[in-house]
Amino acid sequence: MSAAWDVEALKLRRSPVARTSALALVVGTCVLAAGFTAVGLGDGDSQMAVKVRPMLQGTGWSAYLGMLAQILSVGTLLAVGIVLTWSVGREFTDGTVAGLQALPTPTASIAGAKLATVALGAGACALATVGLAIPLGLAIGLGPPDGDAARAAGQALVVALLMTLLTAPLAWVASVRRGYLPGVGALLGIVVATQVATVAGAGAWMPWAAPGLWVGMGGPAAAAAVTPAQLLLALPVGAVGALGTVRWWSTAELC
Repeated sequence: MSAAWDVEALKLRRSPVARTSALALVVGTCVLAAGFTAVGLGDGDSQMAVKVRPMLQGTGWSAYLGMLAQILSVGTLLAVGIVLTWSVGREFTDGTVAGLQALPTPTASIAGAKLATVALGAGACALATVGLAIPLGLAIGLGPPDGDAARAAGQALVVALLMTLLTAPLAWVASVRRGYLPGVGALLGIVVATQVATVAGAGAWMPWAAPGLWVGMGGPAAAAAVTPAQLLLALPVGAVGALGTVRWWSTAELC
């Protein structure tokens, strides 16, 4: 497992896909959250200000970091989902899977290392995002972080963690369908299904929608209606996706 971990970690560090996704996730979400918050909390009456204000829950740091958590609920799914499907599916697309079978490391350990390194990278990105959000919050005039800031930052990290877990089924799709494009297709399908379920009023029971609703994406009423059981649906979904992926790599004829 150690050798597989080292190799997969090196692949991620040198991958343009992983680097670009990490940069977009960390910098993009912070800049969007700071910009939207500055516009929403300002005195302007622009069209953007009118649309952004309903998304701001509370005031000051609470509103700002709440906005960050909402953006993270979507950004983490997209960025981590793409990196994970690429990490798994590229072995088939690039024709390197035959070489993996010749290695002394079991293929199940390789699959586990892929899942673990992407999850660890996503966690590092979440911490970096919250860390970068602090100076940007000061830059838009929120003043020193208060007690609500710690709670809101904790919610943002929880959302990022849950959405990372929810990308695990994409690795299974990329494995079974032998390529990263089917995984990307499944990711787009999840996004569409989540939007439809949310509009239909069933978003809280949709694992990929519940974290975003919990931090106010659907408004205060929808956030209050999300139960812990609905929020924690991400745990079994992520576990099934990860275990299914490792199981498939341990039993399938890879080439």
